[in-house]
Amino acid sequence: MKRLINIIAVLLVLVSTNAVAQEDVLFTNKQLRLNYNNPAYIPEIMYATVNLGGRLQWRNVEGAPSTFFAGAKYFFMGAHSQISLSFLSDDIGYCYTRNPKLGFAFLIPIADDSYINLGVGAGLMNRGYDADKVQEVNTMNLADAMERLPNGTAPDAEVGLEVLLQNFELGFAANHMLKGTDEMPMHQLYSGYLNYYFQTEMWWRLAPSYSVYNYRDRWKHQIGLKYFYLFDYEWNPSDLFYVGAAYRYQYEGSIMAGVSLFDWLSVYYSYDYFFGKLRHRNYGSHEFGLEIKIPQKFQGCLANYGKSHKYTRYTKYYRTR
Repeated sequence: MKRLINIIAVLLVLVSTNAVAQEDVLFTNKQLRLNYNNPAYIPEIMYATVNLGGRLQWRNVEGAPSTFFAGAKYFFMGAHSQISLSFLSDDIGYCYTRNPKLGFAFLIPIADDSYINLGVGAGLMNRGYDADKVQEVNTMNLADAMERLPNGTAPDAEVGLEVLLQNFELGFAANHMLKGTDEMPMHQLYSGYLNYYFQTEMWWRLAPSYSVYNYRDRWKHQIGLKYFYLFDYEWNPSDLFYVGAAYRYQYEGSIMAGVSLFDWLSVYYSYDYFFGKLRHRNYGSHEFGLEIKIPQKFQGCLANYGKSHKYTRYTKYYRTR
């Protein structure tokens, strides 16, 4: 009975606020957030990358959001361009969202270790609810209320921009640019971010960051700080591990960590504590993921994408996670 009451309560909140699944998925970790939001994000040029991850939100609250993401990117060295595929699955209560996307990004070198990345993406947005399960618990005319939620499939489109100036990253993205249909309307999501990397010592970096979201005229701001230790894999520095923290204004605080188990596999995790009205009923949110790097066959043939950094001998388009 407790489970039933909690699920119904969550669904009634959705109906009263006219939300669809969640407002939109706001990942804490940069690896998931940029892969999902910004089609201009190019993590690597020397490897094909695969990212798998998820977010289990508000543990101990029945019907709370559960989100899973899978994405893959491949960079064409000679064409300075990248193609990507991704799939997002998001469930809350009896509502669900499925969002497959195809993306394209183009890299423009503008100076030593400085680039502009442009990206576009297109896909499908499918949203709905499990009508059979709603009927099973239809003691409060919940099915009638659920009919007011979007239910269907509509085309989806997005654009993105990144400016990389040595240790400085600036990005912007606009998602869900199409209006959808009468049965499945969509609302635009706008997001941006700033990341800066201080070289504190030979192999240590301090990285403050800021992210902002606007969805249906609601703003959310996140500030973060990471401390990285780098390791040189055959003259190509990579993050050996990092620890950090983040704060989403009036929403939640986070601690995060990541480690490279091999030069081709990284894992990362964050724990979020929610400051809203449900804070006494849940055990926080867990976000996790892994990144797999697959060497390209022409890895040894480096294009001249920029000179190495003075202290760490960075080679050709190095990105910190």
